[in-house]
Amino acid sequence: MTMSITIQSNTDTVLELPGLVGTLGPGKTVTVPAMTEDLVRAVDLGLLLVPSGAEPPPGLPPVLFEHRYPHVLPLSADRAYYVRVLRAPGGFHDGTRPRDFVAYYGDGDGMSCAFSDDGLAWDNEKKVSGIAESGYHVVCALETPDRLRILYWDPDVPDQPYNMAGLRTAVCNPKTDAAAFTEDAACTGNLVTGGGDPAWNRGHYGPSFLWYNPEPTSIPGRPFTWRYALLFIATTGGNDSLGLGYSDDALDWRLYGDGPVLSGLVDTQPWEGDNGYVSAAHVERLADGRWWMLYSGGPAGNAGIGYAWSWDRIHWTKASFNPVFRSGDGPFLERCYTPTLVQDVDGSLLLYRSGRDDSSYRTFVSRLRAQTLDWQDLLAADHLGQGLAPRSAVRRGRGSEAERDAAIPNPALGDEWFNTDLSGGGKWEKFTGTDWKRT
Repeated sequence: MTMSITIQSNTDTVLELPGLVGTLGPGKTVTVPAMTEDLVRAVDLGLLLVPSGAEPPPGLPPVLFEHRYPHVLPLSADRAYYVRVLRAPGGFHDGTRPRDFVAYYGDGDGMSCAFSDDGLAWDNEKKVSGIAESGYHVVCALETPDRLRILYWDPDVPDQPYNMAGLRTAVCNPKTDAAAFTEDAACTGNLVTGGGDPAWNRGHYGPSFLWYNPEPTSIPGRPFTWRYALLFIATTGGNDSLGLGYSDDALDWRLYGDGPVLSGLVDTQPWEGDNGYVSAAHVERLADGRWWMLYSGGPAGNAGIGYAWSWDRIHWTKASFNPVFRSGDGPFLERCYTPTLVQDVDGSLLLYRSGRDDSSYRTFVSRLRAQTLDWQDLLAADHLGQGLAPRSAVRRGRGSEAERDAAIPNPALGDEWFNTDLSGGGKWEKFTGTDWKRT
């Protein structure tokens, strides 16, 4: 793939780097045809920024999700939304035995957690202890096998969302009890302005995504050299976007830059409307060094899920095919938001996202199969009565026939629920056994 990538020096000295012809002065930019391993390493160290350029990654994830087990949480709690899932073999003790998966989520009255051995079937749901009673909007970082940190939002703090103290942090030993937290404390810093001025970061609704760096160098102005970097949900009180902060202790936070790193009001897309939101997000990395993000957004923070990608985690490009899921009519489509991903034992990614009907909030799971293929699948028969036009099954893309067939949901394996129009509106149907047609 031919690229044209703009890189920019983020230092006050002259840079001379492998893979870079000549030198690069402070703040200067240059265009390169491709990102080498050395240039990606320089970006990770904060020496370079990548403000623009390059085509989107091939086979943009998510390409195809299968929906074998659509509803996974909650078990008995009133709700399950703003979920975060972690996987570590035997890493999370549920009070009776070690488990491979733990999920933390808002339950409508604070935060609950549940446990699983495969990420699909969950049990032992319980309240999280040791944190603020109404806290939720959680993000997680497994710092070591016996130390798990969370950040979350406490809506009961006075003057929310315009008070920095609504952001809180706590830790637990997940090998002892993944539901019991200690060291709960309010955060400080300058992430929000507060007051009456409707700045983009006048207030916040807590964290959106958390990175942990075990070997920090803590260089001012280079957020990812610090021990913690945080995407947070900034708000004017009438619009939400993603801001970036950094910290060495997860308590005192510094704001990066003077604007959001991703906003529905910048580089707007039709699905976002006139007042586009960006809120809860999850970020993963591709093999070539690029980062990709699924984020809640649209004309409200719960109106769908978009996709964006970046080289430096500061300059993000929205995918042209957004949204990948959208709220609408149908089962649990009144809202569609709060994506989180976890890598399964086979290397595939499990996607958890929240949906809402008239009275219930539920979390659904899908598996990302075919991360590098461009297959799209449309089915006939409007099984859920959502007014969808009948269509024949279509398999499009590139790759061998075997790769194609491996990417298609297989009813014989239990692939029942799926999104028939992934990039065009989040339309859910149930496959009842009709044979696939080949075209």
